[in-house]
Parts: sequence; C-alpha cells; structure tokens
Amino acid sequence: MTRTTPLLSACMIVRNEEANLPRCLSSLRGLADELAIVDTGSTDRTIEIAESFGARVLRETWRNDFAFHRNQSLDLATGRWRLIIDADEEVTDTAVEQTVWHLEHDELPPLMMVRVIMGYPDGKRVSMLAPRLMQAKANVRYVHPIHEQLDISDMAAGLSNVRLLHHGYRSPGALVAKERRNLALAEGMEEGPHAWHCRARSALTLGEWDKVVEACRPLAVHADAPVVLRVEACVLGGMAACLAEREADLTFMVETGRTLGEDTPDLRYLELINAAKRYQTGLAEQGDSTDSPTFLRPWSFWHDSRLATAVLEVVLGKRRVVDNPAGPAGEVPEGSDGQCP
Repeated sequence: MTRTTPLLSACMIVRNEEANLPRCLSSLRGLADELAIVDTGSTDRTIEIAESFGARVLRETWRNDFAFHRNQSLDLATGRWRLIIDADEEVTDTAVEQTVWHLEHDELPPLMMVRVIMGYPDGKRVSMLAPRLMQAKANVRYVHPIHEQLDISDMAAGLSNVRLLHHGYRSPGALVAKERRNLALAEGMEEGPHAWHCRARSALTLGEWDKVVEACRPLAVHADAPVVLRVEACVLGGMAACLAEREADLTFMVETGRTLGEDTPDLRYLELINAAKRYQTGLAEQGDSTDSPTFLRPWSFWHDSRLATAVLEVVLGKRRVVDNPAGPAGEVPEGSDGQCP
C-alpha cells in the first residue's frame, strides 16, 4: 500500500560526516521513508551523500546549540513518527518489517525508548535506553545547548525494538576532541544542574579531576535537581576526588550520597575507598603495628601500612591479586609475602 505521507522520518544534524553517513543512511533502508537532515556547515561531501540517498537537507549556520538544530530537524520532517539518529550511528539487530508494521498499525505511546549501544576504544560496549522515537503529534522539543534532552516530563513511553550502534567513541582522538568541545560549551552555559552535569561528564572523560569535583559539589546538594543526577554527582565527584587526592571532597561526596537514601553499589564502593584512605592516613599519622604500641590487635592482621597500601591499590585497580606471586603476571608488594589480605 502506498502511503500519502511518510510513516517514519529519520531526523539528523550533521557536519563533515562523509566517512560515517553512507553506513548510517544505508542502515535506515526499509525503516525510514524520509530523511530530514540539518547540515551545520559541512565542507566535505556530506550534503552530496545525503542528497544521493534522497534526503531533504537544510543548510544552516552552526549556533553552538544542539537543541536548536535538533528541533530544526524535527520541523523539517513530515512523517507520523520521527527517529533521532546521528551520522556515527547505525540501525542494527532490528526486525525492520515488524517494527514498521507495529508503528503503522498498533496503538502505541507517543514516545518510544530505543536501545543505544555505545562502543569505546578498548572494545567495551555500554547499552542504554534513550527516547529517540516519537510521534509527530506529541510535539516534543529539545532543550539545552549541549547534552540536549527532550522536554517530555511525565509523557507515557514504551519500549521499541529498534537498536542503534554508536561508533563515535571508538577513536580515542575523536572522543577527546568531542569532549573538549562539549566542555567549552558547558562552561559557557548558565549555572544550574544541567550545566554542572555536562561539565562533570566532559571533564571526567578528559581526566580533569578538579573540574569534575567542582561541578559535582553544587549538583550533589541542589535540592531541585533530580535525585538521579545528585546520586550520579556523588559517584562521579567521589571518584574524581579520590583520583585527585582530595580526601575531604571524597568524604563529602560519600556522606552526601548517604543522605540521598540510595542503596547504590557505586556509593558503597566509594564508602569502602573512603574508609580505606582514612585508615591509611591514620597509619601514616600514628604509625602502624610494626613500630607503634597503640594498636590492640595482633600485628599480623591489618596494621602493616604496606599491606594497607597494597589493599587500597587493589580496590582502586592499580594492583592485581595473584595466586602465584612469583608468576610473570603478578606484582608483589615490597616487603610482604605477596598475599593481599
């Protein structure tokens, strides 16, 4: 049956994506019957490639605002459904014909969650659900210049079987460049929970631990911020404080996280690290059981500062526990018998 209007429009914003775009647009065949693309200043063959796939392309000057251009792509589309996809993504492991049938015939919620699989340089993959598929009549809009989000409040949502594979984080150099751009944009945003969250995420990727802590401190205690963002701030800020050797900030993040009432494994892990660091500090200040008379337990338990250091390094992933300390893969703490308690 021939449709008088498109069923699904794929909405994109692009710039200099000639390397990625053919893979992305090819993966949309059979699923999207309209391509609505906003180009923000390409100087390569991006527009030519897009038009060769039959895309409607709007040429626009980049405004340092991802939400603005996302909304432009939504406005350009005419389909009953809109799928938000990036040029460095592709549709994968999706029953396309089944998906199209459900979109056309079922009574579905206005918003559908899509599984996005993020690939990283070390080969790891992280899977997340994101609101990427929505009905046109829902009239949802994006907000925030960076790490843009749909303003969906309590809108009903369902789970789509569409899966996207994201390739944009596979190159370490490209990932660093992207996060430096994101951090610069986030630092120019008005102070508030979203700006702090964006700064923390970008600074974390770049290894700028002090900036992570400074962004996470106000977010962790902001009463009007969503609890999930406050918990994440405690986790990210605590980890960064640990790596930056900012013990007071680590304690602050742990104690703040505890007040949020979240039984989050990450917070428990930070509590463990914080306790270990405080114990290590106590040994440094008071001496350990090998040279101090203040300990009441046997010397062979925990009171050797070298073993305490080794255990903390294991917890932090800096040292591996080995069954055979003499083996080639093992690391043996100096002055110990090689066994971590």
